[in-house]
Amino acid sequence: MKAIKYIISTLVASSLLFSACTTVEPIDPDQPNWDTPVASIGENNKVIYEVNVRNFSKSGDFNGLRAELGRLNKMGVDVLWLMPIHPIGVEKRSGTMGSPYSVKDFKAINPDYGTNDDFKNLIKDAHDMQMEIWIDWVANHTAWDNSWITEHPEYYAKKGGKPYAPVINDIEWSDVAQLKMTALATQDAMIDAMKYWVSEFNIDGFRCDYASSPMIPATFWSKARTEIDAIKEVKWMCEADCETYYDDLLESFDYDYAWGFNDRLSDFATNGDLESLRQNCSDLFNNDRYSNGKSRMVYLTNHDLNADKGSEFSRFGTKLKALTVLYFTIYDMPLLYNGQEVGDDQQMGLFTKESVIWNNSTPEIETLIKKLSRLKRTTPALSGGSERGSLYIYPTDDMENIFAFQRKKGDSEVLVLLNFSSKSVSAQFAGNQPIGDFKNYLDGGTVNFANDPRFTLPANGYAVYLKKN
Repeated sequence: MKAIKYIISTLVASSLLFSACTTVEPIDPDQPNWDTPVASIGENNKVIYEVNVRNFSKSGDFNGLRAELGRLNKMGVDVLWLMPIHPIGVEKRSGTMGSPYSVKDFKAINPDYGTNDDFKNLIKDAHDMQMEIWIDWVANHTAWDNSWITEHPEYYAKKGGKPYAPVINDIEWSDVAQLKMTALATQDAMIDAMKYWVSEFNIDGFRCDYASSPMIPATFWSKARTEIDAIKEVKWMCEADCETYYDDLLESFDYDYAWGFNDRLSDFATNGDLESLRQNCSDLFNNDRYSNGKSRMVYLTNHDLNADKGSEFSRFGTKLKALTVLYFTIYDMPLLYNGQEVGDDQQMGLFTKESVIWNNSTPEIETLIKKLSRLKRTTPALSGGSERGSLYIYPTDDMENIFAFQRKKGDSEVLVLLNFSSKSVSAQFAGNQPIGDFKNYLDGGTVNFANDPRFTLPANGYAVYLKKN
């Protein structure tokens, strides 16, 4: 493994975004008011929350989500990404209730979720709280009983003259039929359906499912964006990791998935190789493909990971809280998923009705996420995309257990200390050390490491400091 370059140069960035900084009240962790909503200072400081509408509440509908908007707003959520809200196919469906990604009608709402007016009311209330609504969009396939099958058979790819189910990673998705997205007529019909949700409901973005499908030309996404942005400039999230490929795809989207980084976090949870994790964080941060305004979504869990591999509790164990601090502070836009903030450790399937256990809250997780969301949204040093500043990874005298790093932009500095040992660790900076007074963001109190470079962290513990100016 190559040695880590511990100093990563500051990227050239515009100062325009941070003119909004002046509207954000300074945070005093000694006397915080965590329930007072604050504005995010920039597009790439936002916190995204993925909602499985069916399982988010007992009622499993828009009104169940609408009732929680105030809490989510106070928690620091900027974007609500709703998994597909359309009617689910019945023919060949998976499980008892079917997959939300088996779309029966692209211009209709799942009746289990509510009415058009219910959805409009949800969007209006979210907008009143300065939150965005993105909807999941499935352009690769449809349900077998989608009306396009009979009314427009030319929209579908065929084998032996018949539509067929797509095969992804050697697994047949038997509940859906593959679209022929190279056909201009199919593209136009799909874009027309997407326009409907922008013009009629005023949504704010699309999370594009399986956008990297070899059956969908990258030119489709650029065409869709051009036509839809003429109505309203919405945000575009690509469900793909474009870190090393998909050049044409990346051009059409604002954000993509840092899938590879999540894989590395899972590796670390298993092998405990902290040197590799430091290298992975360095590589993630210093990827030039994302220095031109593009940004990435980082996460510990989402609907795919939860359904396939279990909850973040089962995957990360005792390292969960420290890794939560890491993913909120190391890079761009953090994602939360359906009850993650209250410590719900259920593995939820995609084809059944289950509910988040809201009254089984893990208070320390909920409080930690609320504080980290506030920090992410109001701190220039933690900005992403073209506003990303610099990262410095500190050497310490215990590199086996301690991960220490600093994010900086201008006079905004955040210092993060993580202990991945199962025991309390006392360590000190080896060589360079943070300069100046730092306030403990989570717990209060001020330290100056130039006076004393040693620090102590409890087992699997963490500390986050803000530079005092």
